[in-house]
Amino acid sequence: MTAPSERGSVFVETALVTLVVMTLFLGLAQFALWFHAQHVVLGAAQDGAHEAALEGAAPDAGGNRARELMQAGLGSMATEAGVSVRVTERLAVVTVDAAMPSIVPFLPTMRLRAEGRAFRERFLADGALP
Repeated sequence: MTAPSERGSVFVETALVTLVVMTLFLGLAQFALWFHAQHVVLGAAQDGAHEAALEGAAPDAGGNRARELMQAGLGSMATEAGVSVRVTERLAVVTVDAAMPSIVPFLPTMRLRAEGRAFRERFLADGALP
């Protein structure tokens, strides 16, 4: 038989341990979601830059491709993402900026940002100098 002062201590200990374990689990889940979302944003920026760098492609093609990939990978979270495209004579740059809400109550909204760069493709006639 347990002493009267120890009654209910198992319940309190279980509640405290459960709180710690759930916090750890939510932290791991949040990290996994952030990791996935960051890689979706990075892939969208890189693929968008490649699309914008193709010879004869409109600069908007890169932004559209990045938005399409983000919509496929992030769903409704991608609707508020910002995509900017900058194309020069030699380089195409696509920048993606998005926000990801946290599943852990005390963490702030996380920012996802990536930049993809690709050299512009261009046709050179045989024997022409670059």
